[in-house]
Amino acid sequence: MQPDRVNSAVRDFLKRHLLDADCFCREELLDRFLSEMETVRNGGTGSVKMIPAWIGHPVSIRKPVSVTAIDVGGTNVRSTVVTMDDQGIRSLDRLPAFPTPGVGEKLSTREFFRRIVSGVGPHLQTGKICICFSLANIPQKDRDAIVAAGAKQVDVPDLLGQRVGQCFREAAASLGLPNDQEITVINDTVAAALGGWSENHAGRCSGFIGFIYGTGTNIAYPEPTGEIVNIESGAYCGFPTGDIDDRYDAMLIDAGNDRFEKMVAGGYQGGLMTCILQTAAEEALLSRSFAERLFVPGEAPLTAADISAFSRNPSGENRIAAACENDRERSILCSIFDAVTERSAFLCSVTLTGAMLRSGIGRSPDAPVFITAEGSTYLKQKGFRELLERDLAEAGRKYGLFYMLQHVPDAVLKGTAIAAISE
Repeated sequence: MQPDRVNSAVRDFLKRHLLDADCFCREELLDRFLSEMETVRNGGTGSVKMIPAWIGHPVSIRKPVSVTAIDVGGTNVRSTVVTMDDQGIRSLDRLPAFPTPGVGEKLSTREFFRRIVSGVGPHLQTGKICICFSLANIPQKDRDAIVAAGAKQVDVPDLLGQRVGQCFREAAASLGLPNDQEITVINDTVAAALGGWSENHAGRCSGFIGFIYGTGTNIAYPEPTGEIVNIESGAYCGFPTGDIDDRYDAMLIDAGNDRFEKMVAGGYQGGLMTCILQTAAEEALLSRSFAERLFVPGEAPLTAADISAFSRNPSGENRIAAACENDRERSILCSIFDAVTERSAFLCSVTLTGAMLRSGIGRSPDAPVFITAEGSTYLKQKGFRELLERDLAEAGRKYGLFYMLQHVPDAVLKGTAIAAISE
């Protein structure tokens, strides 16, 4: 097949299966997303969550203060004593990270928190503690949070419905450690938004948004009142999906949920791309022999790391490149991977634009929104950041929005510390 015919066949394949960003209309998608945000915010039902963080506004720091920031992630627990003054964050005194309890073994809630508290014990001398808790939780007005869902990788069956701060305090008391601190509990997207504030609290920004693009995806933004809201944007189900998206979703144990996340996020990219390439082979865009070489029975499924390795070096030593017999196959794969990345960036730009429009901030070049971007996929996926910046710039011109999109080192720990002193 001649190069022009190959390119035409790839374009037809991408459009037929709704994998091309040009298949989507920004205005229609944005109107639909904003409408659902409004409905859920007003008490109606929808796939986005609109969860208030209940942490209020960061305060101006007049004298040095030290707080403990604890990040309980799905893999590791990190603890840092953060010292701040009127110039911002001055130091981070870290303890060594340790594996999150319950990963690879079943624990009770009591033992889960006892192990966390034991690991961070040397940092329990400050008067204020904030815990960034990775499992889904519902913040409470008293600054605690109730665990709303478990996680496959953390095996603590009776954790659902427990109050994080209360369990932490009880564990500290049982170990004879300080347990009378003020405790705040937030999630990582809210922490990312506040991490941006920690870098720019004395600057000219009109507000702060947290954007997570890693294993999953999410956004936290301020309502016009200033209240920070966690959207759980990955759960959104209002974007049009193609037949391959639907085929992949049907294979998962939570079919029908989190459809946006399954289209874009790193935790799903390998599975989705497997379905895309298998379909390409079935439709003779790729050869069946290629599919047989790539998908050897008994081998692990494709991962986001496999896709990234090939995208950065199509002729290198990686699993996907090893399955290619010629440059034609490599060219087709590069086109498919690039298109899926472009679709991901475009859809993420729609959700971020919706958050900016909803918040009412960023309407002047003298007072932009500061968007803190976090997540392994954001940092590693070839071309994603550039495409996201391009699509956000286009939306900014259309809707009169001004923003700064940046990755902030240690944003989650810094934002967790800021939450500890919010009013």
